[in-house]
Amino acid sequence: MRSQNKSNLPANSGGQSKTVTYKFVTGEASFVKVSDEIAAFLAECDRIEANADRKERHHCISLDATEYEGTDYSDGTTPEVLISNAHENHSLYVRVQKALSCLTETQRRRLLLYATGKSFHDIAKREGLTTHKTVEESIKAARKKFLKNF
Repeated sequence: MRSQNKSNLPANSGGQSKTVTYKFVTGEASFVKVSDEIAAFLAECDRIEANADRKERHHCISLDATEYEGTDYSDGTTPEVLISNAHENHSLYVRVQKALSCLTETQRRRLLLYATGKSFHDIAKREGLTTHKTVEESIKAARKKFLKNF
């Protein structure tokens, strides 16, 4: 139920009250006469709620952004997880080593640093690069190549 301040509706006794309209989900409407202070308070509450609704609309998670938003929509099978779980199973360890051997030295180094929790910025800084985009592209290519050869 949301109130709508209708100040253009006639008020009783000299402007001391206003009529507030409540519209229900069923389509029904209820009109209530309230004082100016309460009408102003309800109008402010509606304004705050509308602003919060508009602000929340921009916080959606895209399925394309799971790489940046986390693993909410993935099965958890990433090169990083495979590398960290490789010590538990020898055959898995062999497969991981084989897939890692298909990467260039730079890709391998960056992927392993990324798998240990380093950010693109940290890796770029460590390698003396001015931008993290090069590292990001290198790691994306390494992940793709790793999964293809795994």
